[in-house]
Amino acid sequence: MFANVSSDKVAIGRSLALPVYFGDSGSREVLHKVGAERASAAAVTLDSPGANYRTLWALSKNFPSVKTFVRAHDVNHGLNLEKAGATAVVPETLEPSLQLAAAVLAQAKLPTSEIAATINEFRCRHLSELTELSETNGNSFGYVGSKPNSSDDTQVSEGKLAT
Repeated sequence: MFANVSSDKVAIGRSLALPVYFGDSGSREVLHKVGAERASAAAVTLDSPGANYRTLWALSKNFPSVKTFVRAHDVNHGLNLEKAGATAVVPETLEPSLQLAAAVLAQAKLPTSEIAATINEFRCRHLSELTELSETNGNSFGYVGSKPNSSDDTQVSEGKLAT
């Protein structure tokens, strides 16, 4: 289920037969309408850090059994989301940045295997730092239960990194 405050996006979603509702996902009424009381988990991936926070707050307050996985704008935003009760927080900038870097390296004609190894090494190092930060601060900031390792099947195709 999806909720959006853009009538154009709602119309597009409905034309594709998607379960899209018009409304603010930070509203208890909208969350009830989309069935939050039956959900075991919610992924909160709104464009605005404030909207993500409001939605997390509304879910935590009104539907406390729902596990919340929230996309953070940056580390500070992520830490605030953690304090507000998010089950887990993932920084939004990591994967898009890695995909962009892979596209640039592919354009520079580097071998695919070298691109994949370089991107995976950076991802692992960054996630290791997030894990260390999580353990030090007692939060779950980072990729929950899916820390990549060098044996992952990482591929680059058409300038995009796929794992």
